[in-house]
Amino acid sequence: MRVLILILTIFIIFSGCIEENNVTQSNESAYQGSVNAAPENISSTNLSHEAENIPEIEVTSFSSIHIHTNLEKVEGYIFSWDNVPGNESQRLISYIKNDLDIDWADNAQIVKTNDNETIRVFTPKNSLKFTLINNKTEILVAINYVPWYSEKIENENGKICVYRSFEYEDGSNITEKYYAVYNLSITNNGPNNLDFKLNDLHLRDGNQIFNTTIKPESPYSDGNKILSDLESETKIKDATLFPGQTISGSVTFQVDSLYNESFLLMYQETLVPSTSFENSIKALRTAESCNYSEIFGIPLYEDHYYLNWVNRSVFESLDKASSDFLLNYPSNNAPSIYLDYVLKVTPERNITMLGNKETMSSKTHLSNVPLNTLCVDDAGEELITETSSYGTQLVFLNSRMSFSNATIVSISHLHFGSGKSFIYQDLILDDKLNIVAAKHHGGSFNV
Repeated sequence: MRVLILILTIFIIFSGCIEENNVTQSNESAYQGSVNAAPENISSTNLSHEAENIPEIEVTSFSSIHIHTNLEKVEGYIFSWDNVPGNESQRLISYIKNDLDIDWADNAQIVKTNDNETIRVFTPKNSLKFTLINNKTEILVAINYVPWYSEKIENENGKICVYRSFEYEDGSNITEKYYAVYNLSITNNGPNNLDFKLNDLHLRDGNQIFNTTIKPESPYSDGNKILSDLESETKIKDATLFPGQTISGSVTFQVDSLYNESFLLMYQETLVPSTSFENSIKALRTAESCNYSEIFGIPLYEDHYYLNWVNRSVFESLDKASSDFLLNYPSNNAPSIYLDYVLKVTPERNITMLGNKETMSSKTHLSNVPLNTLCVDDAGEELITETSSYGTQLVFLNSRMSFSNATIVSISHLHFGSGKSFIYQDLILDDKLNIVAAKHHGGSFNV
C-alpha cells in the first residue's frame, strides 16, 4: 500500500509539472503573439539584429494626402508626329473631332511641310495648323490661322510624340484618394551584403495590407508645395546594401484614409519601430486642431471665395460643401472640382531658427523680408524656406532660437470649385508639443 501511495504521489507531482510547463509555454506563446501585434512592445533590435537579412529602417518623415476631385484622367497620348500623314492620321482626326469639337476633319487633307515643322489639316473652307515650337517641346494649334493653344511633346526612341497638356476632364462623380508617403533611412548593419526588396515593404491597417504604389496622381501637384516636393524626392528601389551602407528615399502607399494610429509599416513580417510615428501623430493632432486666427491674427475667410488658413475641421467642411456644390449642376455640364489636403511631419529634429530678432519677432509680416531659409537642423538641412515673400506671415511665439527634439508639421491645401485658394502652413513644435513658431502663405487664384 505504501509503495502504491508513493507511486501515485510521484505521478501527481510529475503530471503537475508537465501541466505547469504547458501553461507556461502557452502563456509565452500568447505573449509573443501580442508582441507581434503591438508596436510599442517591439524594439529596433528586432528589426536590425534578431532577424536575418533584415535592414534597420528608420522613418525620418511621413506625409498623409487626401485628394478630392471630379476630374477624370483621359488618355494623354494623341499621335506620333512622324506617323502623320501615315498610319496615325486617324488618331489626329479623332483628336480634332473629340477634343477640338471640329466636325469637318473627316474629309480633310493632311500634309506636312518639307522642313517637318508644320502639319496642315484643311478643306477648301477650313484649316488647322500644328506647328512645332519652343525647340520642339510643344506644338501650337491654330484654327483658321488663329493661335488656339499648345500641347506638349515628348521624344521617345527618337520620335516626336504629342501628348495632351491637360490630361483630365470634368466628371459627374467625386472620387476620394488617400496616400501615405514615408521617407525612410535604410541601413545594413550586418556583416554581409543585404538585398533590400521594395515588394517586401508594406503598410498594414487592421486586416488590410497596402503595397507600395506610384506617386500620388494629381493634375495640380505643381500647385501644392508638399506634393511638388514629393515628386522631386528620391524614390526607394530594390538595392543590394553593403555592410554599413545606408540608402534614403520615399515610398508611397495608396490607403483608405488620412493618417491613422493603426498604420503599421512592415518589412516582410517585421514591424518597423513606430515611436517617431506615434509622436508625429500627437504633433498632427495639435496642428490640425489649432485655431490659426489666434496665431496669425487673420479671419478664416478673406472673402466669400477663399480661405486664409485651414485645419482638419475646416477642410472637412469644405470637402462636404464641394460635393454639395456639384449636385447643383447637370451631369453633362459639371464644373471642375478639386481639393487636396496634404500633411507632412518631420519629427525629432534639433533645429535653429535663422534671422535676427527683428525678422523673427512676434507676428511679423514678411512682405519686405528677402527670401531666405528660416529653419535648419543640426546637419544644416533646410527645413523651412520662403518660396515667396508676398503675403507670407511668420509668427515667433518663443524667445528661444534653437530647439532640441522638435517636430515640424507642414500643411498644404489647394482647392477650386465653390472657391479658389491655396494655403501653405508650417508649424514648429517643441518636445512638449507646444507651438513655438508658425509660418503662413496663401491667397486666391484664377483657373
